[in-house]
Amino acid sequence: MIAVASATGRLFRDRGGNTLAIVAAAMLPMAGMIGSGVDMARTYMAQSRMQQACDAGALAGRRIMSGDIFNQTVKDEAAKYFNFNFPQQTYKTAAFTPSVTRPSQGVVRVQASTTIPTTIMKTFGINSLPLSVDCRASQDFVNTDIVLVLDVTGSMAWKADGSNCSGGCTTSRIAGLRSAVLALYDQLKPTQDQLAASGMRLRYGIVPYSSTVNVGKLLYAENPSYIRNPSMYWHNTTTRVCTMYFFGYCFRYEDQTTFQPTSIEHNNGWLTNWAIDNNGHDHEGCIEERDTVAFAASVTTPPAGAYDLDINLVPNSEATRWPAWDDDAQDAGNGSCPYPARRLTTWTRDNLNSYLNKLAPDGSTYHDIGMIWGGRLISDAGVFADSPKTYLNMPVNKYVIFMTDGEMAPSTSTYSAYGVEQYDKRITGGANGEQLARHNNRFSIMCDRVKELGVNIFVVSLATSLTTQMTNCASNASLATLASDNSALVDQFTEIGKKIGALRLTE
Repeated sequence: MIAVASATGRLFRDRGGNTLAIVAAAMLPMAGMIGSGVDMARTYMAQSRMQQACDAGALAGRRIMSGDIFNQTVKDEAAKYFNFNFPQQTYKTAAFTPSVTRPSQGVVRVQASTTIPTTIMKTFGINSLPLSVDCRASQDFVNTDIVLVLDVTGSMAWKADGSNCSGGCTTSRIAGLRSAVLALYDQLKPTQDQLAASGMRLRYGIVPYSSTVNVGKLLYAENPSYIRNPSMYWHNTTTRVCTMYFFGYCFRYEDQTTFQPTSIEHNNGWLTNWAIDNNGHDHEGCIEERDTVAFAASVTTPPAGAYDLDINLVPNSEATRWPAWDDDAQDAGNGSCPYPARRLTTWTRDNLNSYLNKLAPDGSTYHDIGMIWGGRLISDAGVFADSPKTYLNMPVNKYVIFMTDGEMAPSTSTYSAYGVEQYDKRITGGANGEQLARHNNRFSIMCDRVKELGVNIFVVSLATSLTTQMTNCASNASLATLASDNSALVDQFTEIGKKIGALRLTE
């Protein structure tokens, strides 16, 4: 008994091996701490990936949303993007179904909840951890100005496949353009209403173009001195010429017609009564471009005197004013005057539809003159200064939508915005073989000038391939698109409506 007591006492006093006992006792809480760290790290990674999927789903759903129409297609698109980025059982999460709703106007909301199983923490009775995400996406619009630069050349009367479409058939390219512009309007109409309710605005300007543009009435209304008067036109002159001499005597005379530059002055009544429609009137409000200088297609910085390429130059001399386009006075070449352009304004659908129905296909393709006036209508300076950088202390987003159904096609014998080039030589300088390249170069220069104004440019080509100049004209390559037929053109304009105004996550 004494021996047992002695051994117990020695054991009690002996501290050898205490560390082992302490470590053994601490293993359990240490395992819990390490295990919870591992499980929490997995949970954090799952939460992060699930949040990314939620954001992608909300943005995808809002992007496909037409106006403010929320339907099953929107729900399916949002769910598809969510599930693609976070497939079921990722990190062995429990099955769940994302919820897609429209909590308020123009907003798509995605919510999802599930659980992720634990590993080590399960030892302590914690079998799973919760995961949940909640995100919303809206389209963040501000004041918006859009100028439509629309090709209304003769080929717009054709079908998309290039076949004849006489009589204004409903499958003509111009009919497809009308439908496409209305589709853009319908896509943005809810936004237009939202902006108006907030004291902001969405406006459209329109520039139909062919071999010239119809802006004379707009210029004259702004300031009559902007129109050059008198102006020079190529007028035919008939001269009797001897074609057969015999011993110093003329035995045969013939009348020969030559074209001579002739100064013609229009009275105020002629100018103020410029027709506002396109029904065969002799003078319809079109203009010739102001003075310029010819330069090679390799030149990217226009020389002094190229006043046509100066978007914001307000007329201050005869050279910087615009001559009236007058196909009665101009005998040397035939031309076509498109329907009048419209400055930026807020449209109703009926007014826009009525305007579009008056667009008549005719004339040759001069992309440069269309972009020049698209730039002037969207600028915050110059003769109109219609599109300020801010409106009611809110920024203004600016867009040009340039639509064409063909490549540049100038002619030296056509009466265009640059006169009759075989005589005037404003662009060619006499180098007729370089006419196409020089016009393409001027188009590219103008695209760059418009972008320098802070304008985003969309380019849509109908039933023709995108040229290098068209693709480079767009603000980026993704904004230059090809529409093979009228249906695709409507889709492209609808898509543009969805892109105008940046999508953003609101939560």
